[in-house]
Amino acid sequence: MKPFQYKTPERVYTQSVKSLGLTQATFHSSDIRAEEVAASDPAVYALAMQEAADEHLNGEEWREDMNNAFPSEVRPYGSIPTCPQVALMADRSVTFDPRQTYDGRTVTKGVALAGSLVSMEAPEVGVLVSARISILDHTVQFGFTERSMEQTANKVLNDLELTMAGKIAESLESQPSVSKVYVGPLTGTPAAQAEDFLDLIATHLDTYWGRDISEFGVLIPVSLRPVLNRAAQRAGLEDIDELVGTRVQVYSGPDRGIFLAPKAFALLSFRENREGDVWRIELSRNSASLSWELEVSAVVDVMATAMVEVKVNGSDWETTPVALPLIKQIVLSDAP
Repeated sequence: MKPFQYKTPERVYTQSVKSLGLTQATFHSSDIRAEEVAASDPAVYALAMQEAADEHLNGEEWREDMNNAFPSEVRPYGSIPTCPQVALMADRSVTFDPRQTYDGRTVTKGVALAGSLVSMEAPEVGVLVSARISILDHTVQFGFTERSMEQTANKVLNDLELTMAGKIAESLESQPSVSKVYVGPLTGTPAAQAEDFLDLIATHLDTYWGRDISEFGVLIPVSLRPVLNRAAQRAGLEDIDELVGTRVQVYSGPDRGIFLAPKAFALLSFRENREGDVWRIELSRNSASLSWELEVSAVVDVMATAMVEVKVNGSDWETTPVALPLIKQIVLSDAP
């Protein structure tokens, strides 16, 4: 058959998709067998994408990677987020003569009183992370390969990662425990910007919540990633995590600046569904647009509101809970 000259279809091939309870029919003008039509069948393509997404997002590897990026928990269906409580030891250290006390008695044993507990309040608003991709029939029927599917799957997962991080950054910005500082935009060459970035982190790192940058989670806008990658290459390092000294997570969406969240006081809490999966992965047929709709969604609670009991007007018996300046937000713009 010559190009742009088509024959009337004379054969039909039907396929039953058991997991969806659907039957798909395709019409052809030549012999078609099931094993040969697979590389151009939209249903096969969509199901493969669904299985790959489910295997990765609801697997143990994803949970480990998420916990390495930021302290996380996956709680059973129907339960509430676990609010961590971290002991805030009272500093009662003094300098003294070890030989005797003020009144001449020898010290053999003493009792030190502990301080308060830093408790995390449950967030008022949860974050629903959801993304959707439309797999149009006509874009798949021309054929696909294993490598092309791998590229598409990687792009979907990367976009989902950036979207979720962006929603977490948005949630952190609204937390009462956030202290915001304006430092102005980064300028100059990538090397100069990277140096300024590292200086900003070192300057604004609150050592009360962590002794080193490795004890903090760092969120940066995706626009900073190429700059830091270039600096890591110049320094002979493998990636930006090694350059900064901790796991660096990039996020998409509006530039909200740099977030420094202490890992010992903040937590991401993911919800499981009835089947024990964190991510809900749905595949449906859109007959109006002749496409398959693949949607993934999850619910996460950002536990980053730190409260502590403080004395009122120096009183030893009257206290009130107040929010601690736990998270540092470094805004890369001039103060409004």
